[in-house]
Amino acid sequence: YALSKNGQEHKVITIRVKEPEYRRIRIEVRDNGIGIAEENLTRIFEHGFTTKKDGYGFGLHSAALAANDMKGSISVHSDGPGKGAVFTIELPFQKQEATK
Repeated sequence: YALSKNGQEHKVITIRVKEPEYRRIRIEVRDNGIGIAEENLTRIFEHGFTTKKDGYGFGLHSAALAANDMKGSISVHSDGPGKGAVFTIELPFQKQEATK
């Protein structure tokens, strides 16, 4: 949605997985979409919160619940409208030995 509404010809999504730190893995999803207004950043994961005309506010809330169920977290950063957004998911990570 955010990329379809940004009006830019070149739409970019970057996914980066960072090496585990303190037994946690970090996944960053960055876009050059429409961005997020500051007043929405604190509400974006609330059940029922949406800025879309036809939205229900279940998607990001469900993502936050799933991350929490896995003892992780999800957060968002945006420098404001027109400046894209970065969603960061952190999850516990433990290396396992290969089995035969």
